[in-house]
Amino acid sequence: MNRLTKIIAPVLAASLALGAAAPAFAAPWNTGGDLRKQINQLDRKVDQAERRHLISRQEAGRLDRLVDQLENLHARYAKNGFSRTELRTLDQRIDTVDRQIDSEIRDRDGQRGHDRDHRW
Repeated sequence: MNRLTKIIAPVLAASLALGAAAPAFAAPWNTGGDLRKQINQLDRKVDQAERRHLISRQEAGRLDRLVDQLENLHARYAKNGFSRTELRTLDQRIDTVDRQIDSEIRDRDGQRGHDRDHRW
């Protein structure tokens, strides 16, 4: 019987360990906190660009709506925890909005329109 215990005990211990690990594996692997910070940074970036007249009020409004959509998507995904696909989607959309903000800042429409109003 001692021999049987030596065989069964490790098998039982291994199966218990795997059973305990399964719920942890099924849990979301990331909380998305870093992505939330990035979304907040985008919001501040739009506000700052508008204050500095680097983008027009209309451009800022459009970009603010894009950031709002990111916030809503983040909140929707966060309700049930983030899957890898959802985190990847959010990350890609954050990058896209960031590039759009940079593009609007570079095109200087807001600044040129501001300068044009003050020409003699």
